[in-house]
Amino acid sequence: MENPEQTQEISKSAKLETWLRALQVAQLLVINPHGLGGVILRARSGPVRDRWLAYLNTVAQLGGMRLPLRKMPLGISDENLIGGIDLDQTLRTGKAVLRQGLLAQCDQQLLLMPMAERVEVGAVAKVVSALDNGFISIERDGQSRRIESHFGVVALDEGIEDDEHPNEKIRQRAAFLLNLDILGWRDLPETDDDLVPDAQLLQDARENFSNVTVSEDSLNALVDVAEQLGVISIRALTLAINTAKCLAAFDREDEVSSMHLQRAIALVLSPRATRMPQSAPPEEEELPPESDDEPKNEQDPIDQEPPPPPDPTEDQKQEDDKEEQEQEDQEPESNTETPQALEDEILEAAQAAIPADLLARLADLADLKSPKGMGGKTGAVKVGRMRGRPLGNMPGMPEGGKTLSIIDTLRAAVPWQRVRRAEMLAAGKTIPLGKIMIRKEDFRIKRYQERTQTLTMFIVDASGSSAMHRLAEAKGAVELLLAECYIRRDQVAVMSFRGSTAELILAPTRSLVKAKRALSGLPGGGGTPLARAIDESFEVASTSMRKGLTPALVFLTDGRANIAKDGSPGRPKAMEDAQQSARSASFYSFKSLWIDTSPQARDEGKAMAALLGSMYLPLPNAGANEVSQAIMQGLKKA
Repeated sequence: MENPEQTQEISKSAKLETWLRALQVAQLLVINPHGLGGVILRARSGPVRDRWLAYLNTVAQLGGMRLPLRKMPLGISDENLIGGIDLDQTLRTGKAVLRQGLLAQCDQQLLLMPMAERVEVGAVAKVVSALDNGFISIERDGQSRRIESHFGVVALDEGIEDDEHPNEKIRQRAAFLLNLDILGWRDLPETDDDLVPDAQLLQDARENFSNVTVSEDSLNALVDVAEQLGVISIRALTLAINTAKCLAAFDREDEVSSMHLQRAIALVLSPRATRMPQSAPPEEEELPPESDDEPKNEQDPIDQEPPPPPDPTEDQKQEDDKEEQEQEDQEPESNTETPQALEDEILEAAQAAIPADLLARLADLADLKSPKGMGGKTGAVKVGRMRGRPLGNMPGMPEGGKTLSIIDTLRAAVPWQRVRRAEMLAAGKTIPLGKIMIRKEDFRIKRYQERTQTLTMFIVDASGSSAMHRLAEAKGAVELLLAECYIRRDQVAVMSFRGSTAELILAPTRSLVKAKRALSGLPGGGGTPLARAIDESFEVASTSMRKGLTPALVFLTDGRANIAKDGSPGRPKAMEDAQQSARSASFYSFKSLWIDTSPQARDEGKAMAALLGSMYLPLPNAGANEVSQAIMQGLKKA
């Protein structure tokens, strides 16, 4: 039986190894921040993360960085991130003066990104462009400038849920993926003073990094190991090579050795592994020589052919090979390794560094990729001029409730002051002193990006044919979906149609109690006025869209219309009216889903869904749970 104390000791040693690896990552980032891209640090705010950042700051200052960590605020504007017109200097000098943004100021330093999982996609794109190109391109307000900037990123992953991670483009360009959430303060050593490298050693490593070479055998072994680990990214291989070169430069060596490759693969490729490396197939055992005691397949001596005479050249060749082997045994062993031996050695090291829960994480990743519901918490992205997240500015007059952006207006007018003054002098007009000449084309109005709320509208067939077959399942499915919408803070509406009318039994609301009460009292029986249901539902959806909502319609019906628009019975006329209503409603670009609730899928429902532009989903012999799950996944795909 395994000793618990021994198990606990092994766990402590593994955590200590994780911390030492994190400290080594900090040293490598100082040697070549741009070549390594940076690090994704999975760690919430606490003493462990603060201690690692303090160690990184200390090592960076020893390596020659003046201000090693520059913080990137969440929600930073494009002007502060990239750069733009320096309004103060421009007003003083009378000519356009560009100022550098945060990325340009991070040259040969590290960019700290708190809450990296929440950084906007636009800001990520600009950071990624600077990492790829090594320069910042400023093209704003009629000015253009290119600034060299080589920096690394320290992205703090503070996500609470397992599926919250920084943008994948940042993860691809960062060499190291560290997880310090598994460490507690008691798992760390008392001090890290003994692990702080010498300042001269760091500076020499930064200067000699470009002189380190990598042999072809090492490159081939690296590629083979990456393939066995399931790492197919060229960027990951490049980052692993740069890491090995940094390790060699730190050891003051001119060429990458197998030890450096092993450490680089453990730091860069092992955390990215997508499968466990396959072990080599067992070698075939040689059969033992036949013994004289074993029975042999004896043949008649007459049938056996006499053995051929020995070839003198063959005997001579065997003697030469024997002499060469004796000479090799007498020579001292060489330090060079064969490519296969090198690959096996670093593969063994990579396999030892793979996280123990790799297979579990891969299973979780597969679950994350599967659809989970009807989309996100919010509706469509909308650009407005009243409220929301700031989204830059645009030319226009401040009228009709639009907001004037004073700073952007001044910024647009300043570069033209000299030209306008010259025009006024040429026209003989007096130039006002200390005044900024602003014209109509200089005005800028603010823009905002907001997400509209989603309205999920259920159009339930309560006619006699549907009530006889699927009305109970439809009610149960809608109740389950109402609960899902309530969790996501969506608005819901319920419309039923039977007899000769289509009635909105629940206006758009967020009250789950009202929705369930209206649904429980839904009667069944009568004809199927499908045309009226289509017209009324799309009219309600159109009204909600004008109020700022994003509508999504779910039809639960067998599609067999038998009541026309004028209330007269008859299937041919009713189907013709329903088809005409569907063609008219198809001009709306609403997301919609057609659930065929008939016992067997019919062509009428499929044709009606095609006319509406809806996603068709037949659900014969399905219960409420199956119907609700199908609707949630179907609306996400629609």
